[in-house]
Amino acid sequence: MSNPTVAVLFGGRSVEHEVSVITGHQTMDALDQAGFPSLPIYITKQGDWYAGEGLHNLDLYREQTFHAAGLKNVYRVSLSPDRSVRQLVVHPAATGGLLQKSPKLWADVFFPVVHGTHGEDGSLQGLFELADVPYVGSGILASAIGMDKVRTKRILEQAGIPTLDCLELSRAEWEADPDAVAIRVETKFRYPVMVKPVCLGSSIGVSSCADRPALREAIDLALELDGRALVEEALTDFIEINCSVMGPPERASACEQPIRSESVLSFDDKYRHGGKKLGRGQAESAGMAGLARQVPAPIGEALTRQVKRLAVEAFRAIDASGVVRVDFLYEASKRRLLLNEINTTPGSLSYYLWEEEGVRFDQLVSMLIGIALDRHESRRATVYSFSANLLTR
Repeated sequence: MSNPTVAVLFGGRSVEHEVSVITGHQTMDALDQAGFPSLPIYITKQGDWYAGEGLHNLDLYREQTFHAAGLKNVYRVSLSPDRSVRQLVVHPAATGGLLQKSPKLWADVFFPVVHGTHGEDGSLQGLFELADVPYVGSGILASAIGMDKVRTKRILEQAGIPTLDCLELSRAEWEADPDAVAIRVETKFRYPVMVKPVCLGSSIGVSSCADRPALREAIDLALELDGRALVEEALTDFIEINCSVMGPPERASACEQPIRSESVLSFDDKYRHGGKKLGRGQAESAGMAGLARQVPAPIGEALTRQVKRLAVEAFRAIDASGVVRVDFLYEASKRRLLLNEINTTPGSLSYYLWEEEGVRFDQLVSMLIGIALDRHESRRATVYSFSANLLTR
């Protein structure tokens, strides 16, 4: 049997749009190497879907005038939630108002690498469930939990996994009385504190604050990017340790220690430093693969085992699937290891951590597709309808 066709969804209505474009092209390059036919599906910043082979060229996305609608053999499409429609539907605007099917645009497996909102948060996963298609990665619940830093903390606490305590703030309460909110923060924590949007990744909107003016500016920024923000203690003497987990069955990757240029690992640290050329479009940015890091992390065998154990426990606690990256903070002076966050659609799929374990990127995507197909097959055993005869007389 030939390899299934894989639809790779990237871009999205998210502040992490560009990061997702990079991950999408890295994933398609790996699928090419593994022998899987791929169908690129690019989601614009406005939420429009375009599909077609012409979208697999990273250089196109660097052009200020780029518009997917102008590409040859690229169609504006949508995925129907009707499970009987087994083809991508061409958008009515492209067919003179008539709803039509494209005879060729379809895939056997859907591989979303949309980071952040409207993709990594359970939104796409819900559509895939309705359409009854196999898809790579975590399901609706795990995706939604992993996107929400506060809910992640609460679930991990129940599982006995240590995290930093936090204070959750809403946009409504901040707009109503910012002074009262600042007092709440200062009552709970000493400066410095960290402020983060609750449901964003890639270190976007994350700020370290040493006083109230900085706190007000940081909360303004976080609540511009998300409806909720969290405030937590800012560690001053720590290192970051990341580990990827794949499954089921669960297995942990090598650990890494990212090298940061500031007090916190910034967006620039992750995506603009240490770039290298990859893929069909000869990308200058390698996404998360371009981050300066030490792999394996120089943390000793005992701490490495602890990180891997807690990473697998966290994977299970949120019922994750596919591949995730689990980020930790470690205070050597206190010998305190804290789980910082879980990324259910990690940048570059964390392939660089698996390469250290002898798993090439093409092998990684093959394994993830296998996990997705197995999960979809298993769900076929679930009964979704029940005849109760409540509507009969």
